[in-house]
Amino acid sequence: MTVLIEPDLGRVSGGLRYNRAVADAAHGAITRHALPGTWPAPSAQDDAALRHLAAHGTEPVIVDGLIGCSLREPLEAAVPLIQLVHAPLALANPAARERERANLAAAGAVVTTSHHAADQIRDLYGLDATVAAPGVRQREPASGTATGWHLVCIGALEDNKNQLFLARVLSALAESGVAGWHCTFAGPPTDPAYTQRFEEACAALPRDSVSIVGELEPQAVDDLLAASDLLLLPSQRETFGMVVTEAASAAIPALVSAHTGAEEALAAGRALPLVRQQWVTALTRWLTDTEHREQLRDAAARHRPGLRTWEDTARDLLGAVASCGAGSATELPSERNPQ
Repeated sequence: MTVLIEPDLGRVSGGLRYNRAVADAAHGAITRHALPGTWPAPSAQDDAALRHLAAHGTEPVIVDGLIGCSLREPLEAAVPLIQLVHAPLALANPAARERERANLAAAGAVVTTSHHAADQIRDLYGLDATVAAPGVRQREPASGTATGWHLVCIGALEDNKNQLFLARVLSALAESGVAGWHCTFAGPPTDPAYTQRFEEACAALPRDSVSIVGELEPQAVDDLLAASDLLLLPSQRETFGMVVTEAASAAIPALVSAHTGAEEALAAGRALPLVRQQWVTALTRWLTDTEHREQLRDAAARHRPGLRTWEDTARDLLGAVASCGAGSATELPSERNPQ
């Protein structure tokens, strides 16, 4: 059994959701071990705990990159070590670059969660990575609204997810005279100062046009998507954007940031540069052009049956484990569930 060591963050994150889903889809071939610590800035005690865990393992070890790429010295173990990189640390913190380079170079294999991230690893460090892109579980097509006016933005309230930019887009949309829409923002407030600025911007929007619902349990996310029409993801950086495929599994198109990994996840919709007027124009067309709206909805419905499953992801990850001398990848069911 392969062990996946992940950080105990005390909150939900995209990386931890990926880890949980891929482990569940591996049907016992991968088990998760949450490690407390101040990752990605570990104390000496955090570092020692990780080394002890890796040194006493008897099976291959997958180390979440938030942990494994933050070490001052690479891990040493008698079993194969695989680095699972959700997003290169150096992109957010250039000071982490040399540590990340050394840790990745010492690994038996490097796995990224998107082709976008694999390209970044190659550009930063000249290293090749196996891609195990996220899958998605089956959902019923969203019922949405007849008007297409329920917009949704799902992600932690923080600068990178860029909800403040979206609030300013919605303000400009309202000022242009386009009314009747409603946008629901869901996600944990991880940056208090940013959350306050965002809430202040939302308070200036038209009455009852915005809901801020905080972090949701999985069933509540499903319920929200089922009643939504269009996903908005204006991130400044995005490795993949699992919420885009989650929306796609409900036949919901999306507007996402161009030149990010969210383009890779996009099944139907548009990728836009972070230029306020371009987002206002795209939303205006979605809200006022029925034919355009139906074209995007139809495209999302066509792509829905062919979306990757989490079993596909687990097979890719276990294949990387096998490639570094850890035996054969566990056989997983190859057939897709009917959509």
